[in-house]
Amino acid sequence: MSANLKRGCGILLIASVVLLSILALLPDADVDHDAGYTASELSIRETVDGSVTSTSYVNLDGVITDAIDMGYATVCRMRDDNDRVVEERYLDASGNPVARYRDCYGLSYEYGETSTVITYLDAEDNPIMRSDGYSTIVRTQVDGRAYDDFYYDLNGQQVQCSSGYYGLHREFNTDGQNISLTFLDKGGHAVCTSSGYAIKTYQRDRNGTVVGEQYFDTEGNPVRSLLGQYGEFYQRNEQGYISQIIYLDADGNPAPTNAGYTILKRTYHRDGTADTDMYFDADGNPKALSKGQYGIKRSGKVNLLLDRNGNAMLCVDNLLNGFPCMVVVLGCVVCLLMIVLPKSLSVVLTSVYAAFILYETLMFRESGDARTNLVLFSYAGKFLKEQSVRVGVVNNIWLFIPLGTGLYRGIQKKWVLLIPFVMSVAIETTQYITGLGIAEFDDVFGNTMGGWIGILVAYIIMTWRSDVVSHHLPRHPTL
Repeated sequence: MSANLKRGCGILLIASVVLLSILALLPDADVDHDAGYTASELSIRETVDGSVTSTSYVNLDGVITDAIDMGYATVCRMRDDNDRVVEERYLDASGNPVARYRDCYGLSYEYGETSTVITYLDAEDNPIMRSDGYSTIVRTQVDGRAYDDFYYDLNGQQVQCSSGYYGLHREFNTDGQNISLTFLDKGGHAVCTSSGYAIKTYQRDRNGTVVGEQYFDTEGNPVRSLLGQYGEFYQRNEQGYISQIIYLDADGNPAPTNAGYTILKRTYHRDGTADTDMYFDADGNPKALSKGQYGIKRSGKVNLLLDRNGNAMLCVDNLLNGFPCMVVVLGCVVCLLMIVLPKSLSVVLTSVYAAFILYETLMFRESGDARTNLVLFSYAGKFLKEQSVRVGVVNNIWLFIPLGTGLYRGIQKKWVLLIPFVMSVAIETTQYITGLGIAEFDDVFGNTMGGWIGILVAYIIMTWRSDVVSHHLPRHPTL
């Protein structure tokens, strides 16, 4: 292969990586969470057609209208001869199937003497696997109360849901209110979930509304959850959404989380999705977290860091979160600097950049229980559907591309290929041991790929520069 052909292939590869990254970071269609009507602002109209009952939200003109906080305009329920619901479907205002519960378009029910089989359906009435890791719930009921749930896949095999348990058991008080959940393993025994607890109990007010919860291990002893809290106490707004959380210690007293705040105050969009979180200490004073933020705002699919007044901060994180394509732009700039600077300065820049990677991945994260995701390509099903997933994947790759470029500039040896892999494994291992984030195979794969791309970029550019220099060197006649 000629030098020109190699150079052309290299340039094409680099351009492809940049272009594909930018395309992956393009945002999903914007959703206005405040536009439209809520269920409380609409009336309900019910129609019956044989065994199917359709319950629709309608506006003042009697027109079927989407309820933005419910996620649908109409729910159609088909009943059997015993008047039991055997299937329900969700439709938008135009009568088209619409997803509710994040990823299902409907539910089917099969009834036994003491149990009900609930299956999640897609838009074509086919059973689907939910993002939580299961397709079907087998629910045990006594006197109309749901006591036990167990989860199954599309083949009818017991399956562990994404939170680390195979089922759950409910307990009720004399008023019929659920007062505790016990999470179960495959054999029906209590098991600790990925949240750190095996049992969760509820506290209710005189109206039956949940105002708090506490966490316990398999033996019934108080245990910490992910933020280091042993329980939470709630206040709710007029719509019933949790507007304030006070985090509790083992004795039920307010106590700081691992991140340093004791109180979280939350606002919501009109459709019920969370808008902003602000952090406070036990006395109600604004509390700054590790990166100086006093809160976050959910803007589309990303979180923006807020100052104590609730305004977006001027910082690198907000720049990258608010404008995801900037990670590609800044990555290209840093790679270029790694190449064009004198070698000594390039080594310094590479060292500084390595420290930046540690800053982003370890130094300022909330500590908690060790958590892992050992499934490679666990994001595959969501990559094309959710921008937040694509942003995470692309960021993992581009975080290490400049590192690979700088490493090859300083160490032009084949074994330099091992450094991105070893560094990523070290970071994920540290995250596992300390609970600083989640240790994932996906991160190791993305980081290593990014490092290798950076090394290849440096090799292509440096080889091209060397060829150009050699071409322009004066030729001396042979004596």
